[in-house]
Amino acid sequence: MLILTPSVRTAPSSADYIADSKLDATLIEEVMRQAKAAEMANFMDESVDPCFNFYDFACGNWPRINPAIGPGQYTTGLFERLTDGFDRKVKHTLNSENSDLDTAEDVQVKNFYKSCTQVRQVDASYQQKMRDIIAEFGAMPALEGESWHMSNFDWLETVARIAYRYGLVIIMGVEVTKDFANNEVNVVYIGEQEFVLESRNMYLDNHTASYRMAYTISVAKKLVTFLGMDMKMALPTATELMDFEVQLAKGLINEGDGLSISDISQLKTVAQMQREYAPHLNVERLVNISLGEQVTDSVYDFNSNYQRNVINVMKRTSPGIVANYIFYRLIDEFAMDPGTTHASRQDKCILITKKYFAKNLDNMIYRRYNNNVTASDIDLIWGQLKSTFKQKLQSDQSLKWISRRTREAAINKLDAMTLQVNSHADEDLTEDFAGLQLHVDDFIENLRQTRILGARQERELLHQPVKPLEAGDLLSYTPANILVENTIRVPVSLLQPYYLWAGSYPNAIKFGTLASLIGHELIHGFDDSGRKFDARGNVNDWWDAQSESNFVDRQRCFTNQYSKYTYHGIRLPKTTAQSENIADNGGMRLAYAAYSDLQDAQERTVEGRKQLLREKLPTLNYTKMQLFFISYAQIWCNDAHPRVRHLQVSTDLHMPGEFRVIGPLSNFGEFAKEFQCAVGTRMNPPRKCMIY
Repeated sequence: MLILTPSVRTAPSSADYIADSKLDATLIEEVMRQAKAAEMANFMDESVDPCFNFYDFACGNWPRINPAIGPGQYTTGLFERLTDGFDRKVKHTLNSENSDLDTAEDVQVKNFYKSCTQVRQVDASYQQKMRDIIAEFGAMPALEGESWHMSNFDWLETVARIAYRYGLVIIMGVEVTKDFANNEVNVVYIGEQEFVLESRNMYLDNHTASYRMAYTISVAKKLVTFLGMDMKMALPTATELMDFEVQLAKGLINEGDGLSISDISQLKTVAQMQREYAPHLNVERLVNISLGEQVTDSVYDFNSNYQRNVINVMKRTSPGIVANYIFYRLIDEFAMDPGTTHASRQDKCILITKKYFAKNLDNMIYRRYNNNVTASDIDLIWGQLKSTFKQKLQSDQSLKWISRRTREAAINKLDAMTLQVNSHADEDLTEDFAGLQLHVDDFIENLRQTRILGARQERELLHQPVKPLEAGDLLSYTPANILVENTIRVPVSLLQPYYLWAGSYPNAIKFGTLASLIGHELIHGFDDSGRKFDARGNVNDWWDAQSESNFVDRQRCFTNQYSKYTYHGIRLPKTTAQSENIADNGGMRLAYAAYSDLQDAQERTVEGRKQLLREKLPTLNYTKMQLFFISYAQIWCNDAHPRVRHLQVSTDLHMPGEFRVIGPLSNFGEFAKEFQCAVGTRMNPPRKCMIY
């Protein structure tokens, strides 16, 4: 924003400046409205015909103002701005002296962060600590040379012991979390590790080879930096590790196939899995060592194709390469390159602290910066969205392709759906630190103890009541629909004022931005994945056959539409999975309808009519409905460095920002009417895709 970069305090409301002067408060609000109008106008390129390319019309100047110049800034957009603003608050909080605002847990988080910032170089002492961690589980051939003996190495036992100790899944392992078919209990899932390059395509496609090469070089540099290996040995070792990881990745699911968790998870006993994969994969031993106990209840065999692929890969890979891979993945979790400046070290340490203490940081920032106006706006938007969608489901005309019985089940799910700000304000965070003592003078030991505690707590979940699903720092920066809980989580970072909303902004902007994002998550509860979960958050087929067939036909329309788009010369893949496009389209439509309903309601009250007078912004000559669409489009203004464009297309089921604007708006007749786009123009094609 032009004059409002969030600082150590929340961007000030009128109350921060004035006690009881109505005139001054009004003046300040008007200044903020003018600032918002100036910001929106700066991003726009009004020379572009909105009926030809509304993204360029609304966002044409974004790349000039906010270029993705790399390195360190390969993409720019709203969520990057929100993250930067939030991180400035985090940085200030972590660097501040302890005060009455800090709980005992806050102090421990600060100690962790400060211990990280005290790592000024990777010296011989740091390298020795890395070698000591390896020595807990064996020896690394690349370091031991001819003294390493293959007969002393058992890859499955090694990864199981590492999992028990540090909670790391390397190659394959176990995870304890909610049962997607019965979310009142926790269950064991057995399956794949996390992959650095994320998707199958990134490991196997020819056009992503440059990313694999960059990853290989990064591995080699870490072997040199953190283990003291000579580069002449590090590079061929890293190449072997990359080749091995590529072979493992062949067992991954292609996310574009749109398979659900129930499609790729089979409930079995450990004994059944043992018989199925023996003698090459001792599942019973993997589970028993990883969890420190025998498991007699059924477990989920997650993506059995991966397990079978692991067996084949192990048969043709030398144990030395496997051992090097395991121990590299182990020490990579403890590797922190401090950089050359204090500022860069602080930035890196903030990222690491967020990784391990995301809940605490969200809570710390919420307690210091929460604004009651935020809560009232969220309540208004959520209530309006639910009411409007319920009316659509109740109508025999709006969604007549869905049978009445299925719509009634959808209403039950909608009624049960909740929204939570991810502040953890009502949680007892003390238990997360049971027995943990973090100090300011030993980062590696702090990291070890944090991981040891986390591993123990995950094991204990098997015998404890279920808790809200956790996803690390992911839920700190993006709204999410937790399907297994039928709950939408809104991150604290999204509620920073003057990005998406402010008390002085027109509702057109609040609904074009914040309501569209929340509406997106609401629709996820009814998309190609979410519709398979019921009101209680359990997988349950509540669709009748005809309604499901109609859904699939409409879903196919999106598949065909989006596969015709080209992004900087890259044709977008044709995929069955359309959850994000369904949510983009349905969320925007729902936010528009909810805003229209609110307008109608306000017409009937005196206060409401006063609000309607503020639905335009000074200097922006657009109607309130046009302002809604411009605000929606500017959520997705972005720039991406050429080096990451293939990465975006290959790893992200979300469309590039341009098509998150063009796709939904070209499917929406109300948009064409507001901007007077003739039928047959790019933004008003004769055939439109619509589900909700």
